[in-house]
Amino acid sequence: MKNLFFLLLSASLASVCRPALAQHVPPYTAADMPAAALSTGAPSAMAAVPPPAAKFTPSAGDLNLDVNYPGLGLRYFHADGKALELIGQRQDDIFTGALRYYYYPAKLAGPLFTPYLAVEGDYINFKGSYSKGTGWGGGVFAGTEYYLGRKVSVQADLGALYVSVKDKDTSLIENGLEFLVTVGVNFYFTRGGQ
Repeated sequence: MKNLFFLLLSASLASVCRPALAQHVPPYTAADMPAAALSTGAPSAMAAVPPPAAKFTPSAGDLNLDVNYPGLGLRYFHADGKALELIGQRQDDIFTGALRYYYYPAKLAGPLFTPYLAVEGDYINFKGSYSKGTGWGGGVFAGTEYYLGRKVSVQADLGALYVSVKDKDTSLIENGLEFLVTVGVNFYFTRGGQ
């Protein structure tokens, strides 16, 4: 089932990204050419210089759906390079609801990638064979978002999350620091600044 999901996801990304990149890379004119390429007079010299890369930086008004393992997130950019995201994840008998705040430093952004820092607060609910209860978590993350096109990107981050959970029947509390790697695909519905 996982292989089928990834096959369908790859096919949909390929169909979305190629037209998006073709539409949003600005036209490359002779005025953008280096003088050395223009002075040769050879048509092949113009074809050898690649066009400048499009820049997809997050800006105010952007809204996207984040599909990550094992859940979904809805992210809204309330200002350029700053966003809030509601995240829901479920695996086995554990549910996590989280609120994450992102900061994308503009100085570190490249043509197709934008690094970010994030802080997150989590609510945890679990129910197993022998225990059930609730808990909370809080952590910091660093990662990057790589744009495959105007409306699609992939992201990965690494973070440390402090978790505390309490068993409902025994009142036993467990806590500790967890290190997490998160990978996801973002689908942008709106692009506020572009």
